Amino acid sequence: MVEFLKKGVKILGIACSSFNRMKEKEIPLVGIVIRGATILEGVMQSSVTVDGEDATNKIVELVQNSTHKDQLKMIMTRGVTVAGFNYIDIKELFYLTSLPIISIVDHNPDMKKIRLAIQNVSNWEKRFEKISQCPIRSVQTTNNDEPVFVQSIGIEEKKIDKFLKEITIVGRIPEPIRVARLIALAFMSQH
Repeated sequence: MVEFLKKGVKILGIACSSFNRMKEKEIPLVGIVIRGATILEGVMQSSVTVDGEDATNKIVELVQNSTHKDQLKMIMTRGVTVAGFNYIDIKELFYLTSLPIISIVDHNPDMKKIRLAIQNVSNWEKRFEKISQCPIRSVQTTNNDEPVFVQSIGIEEKKIDKFLKEITIVGRIPEPIRVARLIALAFMSQH
């Protein structure tokens, strides 16, 4: 467990862009290294298979290949799935990187609907187990907006709440994944 988080720690924010399932087989996966909420220090790119099972390994590769790897203190992801139902196994990611993981989405996941939809891809039982392995809870990142919904491992819940408020500047999505998403959208437009 991380005992404390300073405002200026380096965080790896991970996101992908929207995509057209009928056209795309792979999409860009973007990782950004951001110090605190304000200083962008690096941008990395990989690609993940639409509805594949390679997201966790691709994120591990981004960490291992980063010049910032020894300074990273956390990984934040935009959800536990990317590129459709390509799942991020946050427990495995924590184990392989020794970094706390916080996964954030802006709407409370309807697990009944997700369970029905995920049955359209191979190995759906394992995928559903992986995306629902950590409890989901709401966190208020600002005083005025709706909450975000968080799954995490390797960090205490009360520390997450305070930390997310500190690194949320625009809207309710924390900067590491908000900026990663914007960059992923730019890469996708050139893809």
